[in-house]
Amino acid sequence: MTSTDDQQAARSRLAELSAAYADAEAKFEEAREALSAGIVDVLMSRTLGPSEVTRLVPFERQHVGRIAKAGGVPPLRERTVVSAKAKPPQS
Repeated sequence: MTSTDDQQAARSRLAELSAAYADAEAKFEEAREALSAGIVDVLMSRTLGPSEVTRLVPFERQHVGRIAKAGGVPPLRERTVVSAKAKPPQS
């Protein structure tokens, strides 16, 4: 093989590996989106709570919370803390 042949073989190999990487990345993204949709579905139906979901998925609790918030899952409890800067309600 000449130097040009070696270079062409290296280019071809890297192109194949890059294509395989892109395919794997696309499959990973699809799986992550499906898992996120499943998390939102389960939390919306209140079948499992966020702690149980966190134990079953490869995400930390904070990330599960971000997924739920982005998916429109309402909080389990309403806020009870009122900001000190908030104006008191007028009667």
